[in-house]
Amino acid sequence: MAPGVPRASPFLDAGGCPTRGSSLSGRVTRGGKTTPLWKGFGYAGSQSGNGCYRNPKKSTVDLCFTCFFRCAILWGTMHSSQRTTVIVNPSSANGRTGKRWTEIERGLRSVLGDFTTLITKRPGRAVDLTSRAIHDGCELIVSVGGDGTHCEVVNGFFNGNLPINPGATMAIFPHGTGSDLARGMNVRTREQALRMLAARRVGKIDLGRVTLTLPHGGTQVRYFLNIADFGIGGAVAERVNGQTKRLGPFLTFLSAVLRTLVTFRNPTVALQIDGEMLNVRTINVIIANGQYYGGGIHVAREAKMDDGTFEVYVLGDIRLLTALRYLHTFYSGTYVRYPHLVRRFKATRIVAQSDERVLLNLDGEQPGQLPAAIELLPGALQFVLPE
Repeated sequence: MAPGVPRASPFLDAGGCPTRGSSLSGRVTRGGKTTPLWKGFGYAGSQSGNGCYRNPKKSTVDLCFTCFFRCAILWGTMHSSQRTTVIVNPSSANGRTGKRWTEIERGLRSVLGDFTTLITKRPGRAVDLTSRAIHDGCELIVSVGGDGTHCEVVNGFFNGNLPINPGATMAIFPHGTGSDLARGMNVRTREQALRMLAARRVGKIDLGRVTLTLPHGGTQVRYFLNIADFGIGGAVAERVNGQTKRLGPFLTFLSAVLRTLVTFRNPTVALQIDGEMLNVRTINVIIANGQYYGGGIHVAREAKMDDGTFEVYVLGDIRLLTALRYLHTFYSGTYVRYPHLVRRFKATRIVAQSDERVLLNLDGEQPGQLPAAIELLPGALQFVLPE
């Protein structure tokens, strides 16, 4: 091949123009008008047999380069919708997402342009849909739903311990019961979410990776964006996901907390926090990458999703009456001022085990139990952030 001449392409002829059988030789519809794709991409001059205009004053190499790059631009335009996929959980927000999807979709298209929509129809389906979209070359995945949906979507970015495509980016459009991840990002309204997606400011955030024990034995690797905890937090997540959420975030989670407190027995847990050994009876252990969980509980006021560390809170052997007395301090985040209630750590790896059944909560989902190892992955995910 002569120097400076592009390699042969199944979409281009020997002169670098679209072949009739290729996707680039078809037609495109814009504004209701259908036009051949080659129109406007050549120079004034004679038309070649395959429908590409050639300028007799241009050399073959010039024409080849010109057509090659123009066709590359067109190819990107044609496939822009394939590069953005929106994963929708219609059951989120107690079914309101499905009922309002037409309105939500209109808003998303106003800021994203064309995209592919994939609908989840069962728990765990968002993981598979995300994984398939990334394998197919999707570059931006937008999760529409609550924290559980976002958690499933981020798990679809990985195959075991490895990312499928480190260059893929995740974004969220919060529409769930709690939406605590968005709350911690100070994205509280639909308008704020749309502005965030329109600005498309991408940064890298930390993730949590958990190797957990499944209910019937065996282990599994799971990822979380926001907060993991075990103890009463896992029991509350199990209760919340088994009941209706029509009361809204605050009352749904508060009622679950109160009902669980009545019967919950604090387990004894052996902990390693960055190598420091603890053996404690605890009502809950919280590992925070974000700030809020449980429908607005501000458990980690100092947590940042890009600082390379977890905020870890080991609560004491708190009983029912003490828990009720200080419950408001957990919503405000001021419970950390009471050393008899909690010990605070900054860490990147936590290992926990217990002889009792201790359930895990990952971003509102209840996927397994102890023993578990939780580690921080710094800057592991490209994420669309608010301005």
